[in-house]
Amino acid sequence: MKHVTIVDNTDGNTLNDLINNWIEEHEEEILEVIDIDYQQYGSMYTATVTYEERK
Repeated sequence: MKHVTIVDNTDGNTLNDLINNWIEEHEEEILEVIDIDYQQYGSMYTATVTYEERK
């Protein structure tokens, strides 16, 4: 399993777009997305994508 964290320093509305773009850009490397965990730290929004990498 691997993890990547994506950060949105605006209002958090673009975080899903950032995640979807990252998944599309790396779809050849991703076997399966296991989980997406969202967190907010003040005005900073993060999403940690847990995925299984293709071998």
